[in-house]
Amino acid sequence: MFLTIVLACLVVCLIFSIIKGKPRNFPPGPICLPIVGCVPFIPSKYLHLRMEKWLKQYGPVVGLMLGSQPAVAICGPTEVLEALRREEFQGRPENANFRQENFNRKLGVFFSDGPFWVEQRRFTLHHLRDLGFGRSIMVASIIEEVEDIVKELRQREEFQVSGYFGPSTVNVIWALVAGARYSRDDDRLQALLHALTRLFRRGSQTGGIVNAVPALKKIAPQISGYKENQEHINNLKAFFKNVIREHDKTFKENDLRDFIDVYLKEMKYQSGNKTSTFSEDGLIITCFDLFAAGAESVSNTLSFTVLYAVLYPEVQRKVQNMLDDVVGRDRRPHLDDRPRLQYVDAVLYEVMRINTVAPVSPAHRVTQDLTLNGYNIPKDTTVIASLWCLLHDKEHWGDPETFRPERFLDEYGNIVKDEWMVPFGIGKRTCLGEVMVRSSLFIFYTTLLQEFSFSLPAGHPPPSTSCVPGITTAPQQFRVKISRRY
Repeated sequence: MFLTIVLACLVVCLIFSIIKGKPRNFPPGPICLPIVGCVPFIPSKYLHLRMEKWLKQYGPVVGLMLGSQPAVAICGPTEVLEALRREEFQGRPENANFRQENFNRKLGVFFSDGPFWVEQRRFTLHHLRDLGFGRSIMVASIIEEVEDIVKELRQREEFQVSGYFGPSTVNVIWALVAGARYSRDDDRLQALLHALTRLFRRGSQTGGIVNAVPALKKIAPQISGYKENQEHINNLKAFFKNVIREHDKTFKENDLRDFIDVYLKEMKYQSGNKTSTFSEDGLIITCFDLFAAGAESVSNTLSFTVLYAVLYPEVQRKVQNMLDDVVGRDRRPHLDDRPRLQYVDAVLYEVMRINTVAPVSPAHRVTQDLTLNGYNIPKDTTVIASLWCLLHDKEHWGDPETFRPERFLDEYGNIVKDEWMVPFGIGKRTCLGEVMVRSSLFIFYTTLLQEFSFSLPAGHPPPSTSCVPGITTAPQQFRVKISRRY
């Protein structure tokens, strides 16, 4: 009986996919099969590299079918900039995977859209700023975390870099969100970071085969990876729910400690409003969004900075000489030193450009019928845009495969702003935590290079610059030797 039902569902899906097909005047793209669409020809790993090939094969705008759902991959640099800036591209996908992960609604600040997203993003950003986001309170938290790392590394001769910075970078944002800080070896934090890493490494910007064929959730939950993903997501959501419930027990309206308290206050204030966008589920997903952003973007980029310090020791020495001249050795680097350390910013820009942590922007959704490059893009089409193609365009950068921080400096050593340098995205969907990421990178990187020199352990080959794939990228596992500078 079960097999009959499954076969009947597959036949219905087949008929529907044949009838629907690609929209008229849709961009060219890979072969489209019944039921699954183009999904077999969309890699689960290194999608950004495949999009680079699609740019040459099909052009800057590529038409896809994710099962029966139309999608476009935007690979041309100028088209990426146009799409990410246009109002009609600012929606989030409607697929069942995203909804299920978000309590079957669009919640939080990452995968929501429309008026709900506008209100939640404005509220979140406003109150994080009030709590110290982008100001001295956040900087103090960053300094506390980097000093903790320095203290630990002083006891070592070498360390495994990949994943090392996760606990510290999460603590920076979590101090504002939940008023908590975890030790680096906290078992609960390590379990959460492991779950998050698995989600990012296994995930796909297109939603993968399960999104194209939702029946796989029931037919093959383990083989498709759906079961493991849901376990990780449920564990993370349960953790945030417990933190919120503990906050609620000790909540005092006249003593707001952190973002969770601020959100709880707004929930209570709007408790009788049926149109309120504030709920416990919404707070859980917002915590999820902020925790995930802190764990991945800062941690992985810091690992890449150490990677390039080892691969380019002359760059490392130049940064250290500047730190000695500008900061000295009697105090730590501070954000106020930034105007006189523009070469440091150039190095960080180049790290983010050559190995951007988010090579493909999070999936967008077209909110109305439109045209792009002369092609019809129907309403609700999923959009994936390649930041990698933008940051590695040979015509614009000249030698994009070469690590060369000087490309961001003028003849006087001042930073040159480049409108194509958008590792955090561009437009209304620009990364919410860009200020935190830039501040964290600067303080962590300068403090570590003021205190230590990094090199390859004896007998170790140079580490690879190729990335570990996933929704975000991370460096391959590698170890470095630590030498205290004084």
